[in-house]
Amino acid sequence: MKLKQLGILMFLCLSISFATAQTVSKTLFVAKAGTLKEQLTEKEAKSVTHLTITGKLNAKDFKLMRDSLVKLETLDISNASITLYMGREGTYPEKYYVYPMSCIPAYAFCNAEKGTIRGKKSLKKIMLPTSTINIEDCAFKDCSNLTLMMINRKTAPNLLPEALNDSLTAVFIPVGCRDAYKHKKGWEKFAILEGTPETLTISLTKAGELGNEIMKAGHQPSELNYLTIKGSINEDDFKVIRDFMPNLVSLDLSATTATEIPNFTFTQKKYLMSVNLPQKLQVIGERAFSGCIHLSGELLIPRTVTAIKEGAFIDCDMLSKVIVQGDKLSVLGKDLFRETSKQKIEFRK
Repeated sequence: MKLKQLGILMFLCLSISFATAQTVSKTLFVAKAGTLKEQLTEKEAKSVTHLTITGKLNAKDFKLMRDSLVKLETLDISNASITLYMGREGTYPEKYYVYPMSCIPAYAFCNAEKGTIRGKKSLKKIMLPTSTINIEDCAFKDCSNLTLMMINRKTAPNLLPEALNDSLTAVFIPVGCRDAYKHKKGWEKFAILEGTPETLTISLTKAGELGNEIMKAGHQPSELNYLTIKGSINEDDFKVIRDFMPNLVSLDLSATTATEIPNFTFTQKKYLMSVNLPQKLQVIGERAFSGCIHLSGELLIPRTVTAIKEGAFIDCDMLSKVIVQGDKLSVLGKDLFRETSKQKIEFRK
């Protein structure tokens, strides 16, 4: 019995250690801009994944975050201020540069030294200061995993050339301010949502109960942005997704039992940016994703899929590629992407 208890204790300790190794959070106050380096040990710099900073920052601090915080995933500088810096120790590649106050510096998270563009791939989520007036040149260029930005600012900051990824970042802003962003040059390319992101992971033991289980978890379907579903789902659950979830940004169905995406399930979901399809999926229905204007990157089609029906991806112009795995696909509908379908589909054995 004692050996068994010891084994359980060791397992729990290992589990806790593993979880801790995955997420390392740190909150810092920086009294003097340019001194963030003094607040972090070398070990912390190499391990921190979630960082909250208050106080004052300048381009030297952004360079440190870009180059030295190798695992940084989430950055909250919403309550920090950005001060003026002039010099050679900032983020701009290999030159003296003037970095204005209240601006996300040029090349803040994109290292372009020696002519090579390297965006910060670890960065997934950022909360910007309310005082931000500009997002400078190439600040987030090639940050291909940055999928969520929050700006608690009623007027849209200016976007300078190549400041932000065109298709991969969902931007959350204060309620009632969408028009102010949509009418600002550059912002019309992005999925702009009001409020704070709503995230939910839900496991269904009985198909057809998605709506009820979401409300039991304290959410309204219409408010959800990031949703992971596990377990048994059926056509009734897809109807809930189709009819009552207009603000979905990301949906993970990979651990569900679904074998078919019904016709028109995601039609006109204009904020939807990413979908992980069910592992046992067989059929993608007619116009299933048509009008998903922000669906981006590569969509991986499971090896089990036998049919992709007509018009499944019409107007998904930001979707770079549909990758069909395996050799079971026997039905490929017409006009999947209108005239560009041949260029968008890649077959992999």
